[in-house]
Amino acid sequence: GVVFAVDAVSWKALKKSTILPMALWHAVGAVATIMLREKSDDQRSADPVRASAVVGLTGALLLQDKAAALAVYGGSFVGMAAPARLMYGLPRKKGKGNANANVNATATPGPIQVWTAFALAAALGGVVHGATIDWGFWPGGWGGKAGTCAFVGCVLYRTLATIVFALLGK
Repeated sequence: GVVFAVDAVSWKALKKSTILPMALWHAVGAVATIMLREKSDDQRSADPVRASAVVGLTGALLLQDKAAALAVYGGSFVGMAAPARLMYGLPRKKGKGNANANVNATATPGPIQVWTAFALAAALGGVVHGATIDWGFWPGGWGGKAGTCAFVGCVLYRTLATIVFALLGK
Protein backbone atom coordinates (compact mmCIF):
# COMPACT_ATOMS: atom_id res chain seq x y z
CA GLY A 1 0.00 0.00 0.00
CA VAL A 2 2.57 2.59 1.05
CA VAL A 3 5.04 1.72 -1.73
CA PHE A 4 2.25 1.87 -4.32
CA ALA A 5 1.15 5.28 -3.03
CA VAL A 6 4.70 6.63 -3.25
CA ASP A 7 5.12 5.14 -6.74
CA ALA A 8 1.81 6.62 -7.88
CA VAL A 9 2.75 10.06 -6.52
CA SER A 10 6.19 9.83 -8.16
CA TRP A 11 4.69 8.78 -11.48
CA LYS A 12 2.16 11.65 -11.39
CA ALA A 13 4.93 14.10 -10.58
CA LEU A 14 7.11 12.69 -13.36
CA LYS A 15 4.26 12.94 -15.88
CA LYS A 16 3.89 16.66 -15.00
CA SER A 17 7.63 17.17 -15.20
CA THR A 18 9.49 18.46 -18.23
CA ILE A 19 12.32 15.94 -17.69
CA LEU A 20 11.09 13.13 -19.98
CA PRO A 21 9.98 15.37 -22.87
CA MET A 22 13.25 17.31 -22.70
CA ALA A 23 15.26 14.06 -22.72
CA LEU A 24 13.30 12.79 -25.73
CA TRP A 25 13.57 16.00 -27.78
CA HIS A 26 17.26 16.43 -26.94
CA ALA A 27 17.88 12.89 -28.24
CA VAL A 28 15.92 13.64 -31.43
CA GLY A 29 17.97 16.78 -32.04
CA ALA A 30 21.30 15.04 -31.47
CA VAL A 31 20.52 12.06 -33.68
CA ALA A 32 19.13 14.29 -36.45
CA THR A 33 22.29 16.41 -36.36
CA ILE A 34 24.75 13.53 -36.39
CA MET A 35 22.76 11.79 -39.14
CA LEU A 36 22.80 14.96 -41.24
CA ARG A 37 26.54 15.32 -40.64
CA GLU A 38 27.48 11.70 -41.31
CA LYS A 39 25.13 10.86 -44.17
CA SER A 40 25.15 14.11 -46.11
CA ASP A 41 26.47 14.18 -49.67
CA ASP A 42 26.82 17.95 -49.39
CA GLN A 43 30.11 18.98 -47.77
CA ARG A 44 28.47 22.07 -46.26
CA SER A 45 25.88 19.97 -44.42
CA ALA A 46 28.65 17.85 -42.91
CA ASP A 47 29.82 20.94 -41.02
CA PRO A 48 28.69 20.49 -37.38
CA VAL A 49 27.61 24.11 -36.93
CA ARG A 50 25.57 24.15 -40.12
CA ALA A 51 23.98 20.79 -39.36
CA SER A 52 23.03 22.06 -35.89
CA ALA A 53 21.56 25.22 -37.38
CA VAL A 54 19.47 23.23 -39.89
CA VAL A 55 18.14 20.92 -37.17
CA GLY A 56 17.45 23.80 -34.77
CA LEU A 57 15.67 25.86 -37.41
CA THR A 58 13.65 22.83 -38.54
CA GLY A 59 12.58 22.18 -34.95
CA ALA A 60 11.60 25.82 -34.46
CA LEU A 61 9.53 25.85 -37.64
CA LEU A 62 7.82 22.47 -37.22
CA LEU A 63 7.19 22.20 -33.48
CA GLN A 64 4.45 24.29 -31.92
CA ASP A 65 5.79 23.71 -28.42
CA LYS A 66 8.67 26.17 -28.10
CA ALA A 67 10.19 24.24 -25.18
CA ALA A 68 10.36 21.17 -27.45
CA ALA A 69 11.96 23.27 -30.20
CA LEU A 70 14.54 24.52 -27.70
CA ALA A 71 15.21 20.93 -26.61
CA VAL A 72 15.75 19.84 -30.23
CA TYR A 73 18.18 22.73 -30.66
CA GLY A 74 19.92 21.80 -27.39
CA GLY A 75 20.21 18.23 -28.58
CA SER A 76 21.71 19.45 -31.83
CA PHE A 77 24.60 20.86 -29.77
CA VAL A 78 25.36 17.30 -28.63
CA GLY A 79 25.21 16.30 -32.30
CA MET A 80 28.06 18.71 -33.02
CA ALA A 81 30.46 16.65 -30.88
CA ALA A 82 33.16 14.64 -32.60
CA PRO A 83 31.95 11.02 -32.62
CA ALA A 84 35.34 9.63 -31.58
CA ARG A 85 35.56 12.05 -28.64
CA LEU A 86 32.04 11.34 -27.43
CA MET A 87 32.36 7.59 -27.76
CA TYR A 88 35.98 7.09 -26.69
CA GLY A 89 37.05 10.24 -24.87
CA LEU A 90 40.38 11.97 -25.19
CA PRO A 91 43.31 10.18 -26.80
CA ARG A 92 45.53 8.42 -24.31
CA LYS A 93 49.28 8.26 -24.54
CA LYS A 94 50.42 4.75 -25.30
CA GLY A 95 54.18 4.91 -25.26
CA LYS A 96 56.49 7.11 -27.28
CA GLY A 97 55.86 5.58 -30.69
CA ASN A 98 52.13 6.32 -30.88
CA ALA A 99 51.30 9.23 -28.61
CA ASN A 100 47.82 9.76 -30.03
CA ALA A 101 46.63 6.14 -29.96
CA ASN A 102 43.28 5.74 -28.32
CA VAL A 103 43.30 2.51 -26.32
CA ASN A 104 39.50 2.34 -26.20
CA ALA A 105 38.96 2.59 -29.96
CA THR A 106 39.54 -0.94 -31.20
CA ALA A 107 37.06 -0.93 -34.08
CA THR A 108 35.14 1.58 -36.14
CA PRO A 109 31.64 1.84 -34.68
CA GLY A 110 28.64 1.33 -36.90
CA PRO A 111 25.95 3.97 -37.44
CA ILE A 112 23.62 2.42 -34.85
CA GLN A 113 26.35 2.58 -32.20
CA VAL A 114 27.09 6.21 -33.05
CA TRP A 115 23.42 7.21 -33.04
CA THR A 116 22.84 5.38 -29.76
CA ALA A 117 25.78 7.09 -28.08
CA PHE A 118 24.59 10.51 -29.25
CA ALA A 119 20.98 9.78 -28.22
CA LEU A 120 22.09 8.70 -24.72
CA ALA A 121 24.38 11.70 -24.24
CA ALA A 122 21.64 14.05 -25.43
CA ALA A 123 19.01 12.36 -23.26
CA LEU A 124 21.26 12.92 -20.23
CA GLY A 125 21.57 16.56 -21.24
CA GLY A 126 17.79 16.69 -21.62
CA VAL A 127 17.30 15.26 -18.13
CA VAL A 128 19.57 17.99 -16.77
CA HIS A 129 17.75 20.60 -18.84
CA GLY A 130 14.31 19.42 -17.71
CA ALA A 131 15.41 19.25 -14.06
CA THR A 132 16.76 22.79 -14.15
CA ILE A 133 13.46 24.00 -15.58
CA ASP A 134 11.37 22.04 -13.04
CA TRP A 135 13.47 23.24 -10.11
CA GLY A 136 13.55 26.86 -11.31
CA PHE A 137 17.33 26.75 -11.35
CA TRP A 138 17.62 29.29 -14.16
CA PRO A 139 14.64 31.65 -14.01
CA GLY A 140 13.91 33.73 -17.09
CA GLY A 141 15.48 33.75 -20.52
CA TRP A 142 16.88 30.96 -22.64
CA GLY A 143 20.42 32.01 -23.53
CA GLY A 144 23.18 29.54 -22.75
CA LYS A 145 21.08 26.94 -20.98
CA ALA A 146 20.67 24.50 -23.87
CA GLY A 147 24.37 24.48 -24.69
CA THR A 148 25.39 24.13 -21.06
CA CYS A 149 23.00 21.21 -20.56
CA ALA A 150 24.28 19.59 -23.78
CA PHE A 151 27.84 19.88 -22.49
CA VAL A 152 26.86 18.38 -19.13
CA GLY A 153 25.10 15.53 -20.96
CA CYS A 154 28.27 14.75 -22.95
CA VAL A 155 30.42 14.83 -19.79
CA LEU A 156 27.95 12.60 -17.93
CA TYR A 157 27.85 10.16 -20.85
CA ARG A 158 31.66 9.94 -21.04
CA THR A 159 31.91 9.53 -17.27
CA LEU A 160 29.29 6.78 -17.15
CA ALA A 161 30.72 5.02 -20.21
CA THR A 162 34.21 5.08 -18.67
CA ILE A 163 32.87 3.59 -15.43
CA VAL A 164 30.86 0.90 -17.25
CA PHE A 165 33.81 -0.09 -19.46
CA ALA A 166 36.12 -0.20 -16.43
CA LEU A 167 33.67 -2.47 -14.60
CA LEU A 168 33.35 -4.70 -17.66
CA GLY A 169 37.12 -4.80 -18.13
CA LYS A 170 37.04 -3.32 -21.64
